[in-house]
Amino acid sequence: MTTMDASPCPECGVENFTDHNYCKHCGHALRPVPVEAAIAGNLAEHTRDRCLDILKAYPHNVSAHFNLGLAFYHLGQVGNALRAFERVVGLDDAYPAAHFQLALCHYRRGAMNQCVVSAHRAIGNNPASAPAHFRLAMGLFHLGRLEEAEEAFTKTIEVDSEYVIAWYHMGIIAERKHDVDGAVVCFEKVVDANPHDASAHYHLGLQYERQGLDSLAITALSKALDLDPSDSASRQALQELQR
Repeated sequence: MTTMDASPCPECGVENFTDHNYCKHCGHALRPVPVEAAIAGNLAEHTRDRCLDILKAYPHNVSAHFNLGLAFYHLGQVGNALRAFERVVGLDDAYPAAHFQLALCHYRRGAMNQCVVSAHRAIGNNPASAPAHFRLAMGLFHLGRLEEAEEAFTKTIEVDSEYVIAWYHMGIIAERKHDVDGAVVCFEKVVDANPHDASAHYHLGLQYERQGLDSLAITALSKALDLDPSDSASRQALQELQR
């Protein structure tokens, strides 16, 4: 069997197989649109300076404000990016992707209520945007609004089945609701799609144990530990099962 190549997510650095569209860890798009790819490719400073020059002459140029926001975001200047995207929606409330980028900025700053508002606006402009549904779900998840988050994760998968990370969070929600069977279904889908996801194997092992399937639990926890030897939680759970 041929080993599939992997590459790091530009957002969080986690390795993903090259045939995946979205990061298994953070949900970031792994195949960005050309302008985002150019800005991410060590051109952010040049793009920032170019956009600032354009805006001196044309202060209402919406595209320049948007690309400036992308440049700031890739430079890690999230506050400046936020202000640039706010300027975009102030000039054109329906500008493609602007509300989604605002949702990302709010999420990065831990402002989950604002993230949810911007994600809703992004979905209103583009109901077929899986990243927007996912970001809405994540904002709701961190606010503890789990029923709404579950609906948003489900919608994410309906829009784009490649968003396997949504299944992971649905599994976590099922765990919190003590829905063992539901959690197993979710985590099995994750490990089927991303067999190198140590955390999913760990959670799957816990759920197998709760179903009384100790052999499957040991296999899942052993796999988690093989993938991440430093995982003390998997090691402890495995030792308790093997006593």
